[in-house]
Amino acid sequence: MQDRLDPRIKKLLVRLPLSAVLAILLWFVILNHPWGGLVTRAGEWWIRAAERTKVTRLSFDAGLVVVERADLSTRSEIPAFSAAPITANLVLLLALLFATPPALRASAWPARAAAALGALLLTQVLHLSFTVQTLYAMQLGAWSAASWPRWQREVVATGRYFFDIIGKYAVPFIFWVITLRLGEEEEETAKPNATPAKGRRRKKKG
Repeated sequence: MQDRLDPRIKKLLVRLPLSAVLAILLWFVILNHPWGGLVTRAGEWWIRAAERTKVTRLSFDAGLVVVERADLSTRSEIPAFSAAPITANLVLLLALLFATPPALRASAWPARAAAALGALLLTQVLHLSFTVQTLYAMQLGAWSAASWPRWQREVVATGRYFFDIIGKYAVPFIFWVITLRLGEEEEETAKPNATPAKGRRRKKKG
């Protein structure tokens, strides 16, 4: 039976294991802490932009996002959580980008890859924001119950658990597929422009 699998897809599947290893090495050796710090700083800016009183301070310390509020007692325990469950999906997107063979890349591939990384960063900031807001709404005892209505607690918890369960795994694939689709559309748009040019050259020869 003739194999109908696109040769470009075959090449992608062959390259994917090595690309995944490379992405994992980059994550642990180079990217983990700088990227986590970037997401934390952007998350703090996003949360404070939505606050009426700017009370949230986030810091990144040895892989942990440390959450402080200026309006809470200094005797309260300072909450913190690991950034990796939010930021490590960068590895998935990098592996897919590295594995993409030249035949599937458009002429503007570097710009499209950078845009995909930027879009992933935005979703990570949103995920971080939901995580911090869920902490405020549900994990600070009496203060949470008094300060957050039930509907608000349910909204932020739903947002966080969506990202925890499926969102953080899905978005790298979505952004990668978008870069491929945009490349295909670019090629299809360029084809009609090339055909008349060939026709004109043939007419001149005749």
